[in-house]
Amino acid sequence: MVQSRSTGGKRLKLKKMIDKTLALYLLVGVLNFIVCTGIMFLLYNVADVSKHFAPIVNYGLGSIIWYLSCNYLLFPGHKTTSKQLLCFVLDIVVCYLLSYYLIGPYVSRLLLRSHSVTRFFSFGGTENIRGNCEMTIGTIAYSLLNYFGQRYYVFSNRLEHHIKKQNQE
Repeated sequence: MVQSRSTGGKRLKLKKMIDKTLALYLLVGVLNFIVCTGIMFLLYNVADVSKHFAPIVNYGLGSIIWYLSCNYLLFPGHKTTSKQLLCFVLDIVVCYLLSYYLIGPYVSRLLLRSHSVTRFFSFGGTENIRGNCEMTIGTIAYSLLNYFGQRYYVFSNRLEHHIKKQNQE
């Protein structure tokens, strides 16, 4: 069977997106997610920190860990520029605003119509159900948006260098 050029091109693009960097990114990201999200939920549900401040701690701490991971683990050997640092901060802010103030509240309103979803998010008490749901959805949305922002906006030049280096080996 003959494969069309557009299908082959799409597969090649998909293959470029799914590589060793993605696996390492996911490993570091999952560990970062577990630690920082755990801190966020502890602050919100145990320490009674507001649902607006707890995610800021999560994303702030997670962003610092993430930046250091990208600099020294995922894409080592490149000097950080002020432009790259500015792009990193801009990406973090845009992802935070979109995920926490737009996607999180909207999706949680839809999800909390279900009694089983409401019960699931009651782990911090009935008064924290909406906040727990919004922070969970916001964190998932942030992680996804941030992956693409970091990979294709902030660290895109490092990624291209990394792919070329892998292809030469």
